[in-house]
Amino acid sequence: MADNAISDMTPGESVTAPVPGLTGRIGVVGGIESLVLDGRRLWFGFDFTSDQVLSPLIDDAGAMARYAAQHMRQRTGAHDESYWSQLVQAAVENSDLVRYDEQRTFTTQSLEAGDAGPAHGHLLYLLDAAAEDPDDDFVHTGTGSQEPATQSGLRPDKVTPDDEDEALGTALARTTIGNWSLLFALYARSAQTA
Repeated sequence: MADNAISDMTPGESVTAPVPGLTGRIGVVGGIESLVLDGRRLWFGFDFTSDQVLSPLIDDAGAMARYAAQHMRQRTGAHDESYWSQLVQAAVENSDLVRYDEQRTFTTQSLEAGDAGPAHGHLLYLLDAAAEDPDDDFVHTGTGSQEPATQSGLRPDKVTPDDEDEALGTALARTTIGNWSLLFALYARSAQTA
């Protein structure tokens, strides 16, 4: 399960295999966010300064805290698992990316249909933030003071229907980091056939 922290395990089973850091995104200042897919909570690291995802999707709170302790930083420097564990737990109830929980809740059925409802704008934003652009020379320095790295520059609460089509086209042309393709593959297929 090296690069894929989401498994085919049943809900409630934990992921214990260590997850390697993502190239170019190790040691970057960031926080913890979460989303729900088919009733299952998934956590990820996020750099709010550059709007970039810093980790794979991880389905176990302890594994997310370990990942963050090993591969992420806060403005105050490196921290241990217990520090990150508090941020992981806080990400269940709160998000610094969206206002309402339904904006970060997805189902396979809605993704297959190509419409994530209230989460649609956030889905496009996350897809952009989790994408790698092979033509992009941008490299994280780990300082947390980089220029925005997302291609569309869209914030989830600022997406309009016209922006969605442009952002989707841009994002689908790139590959996602880690295991993020698991979340977006169904949506991408439905959008390409629409």
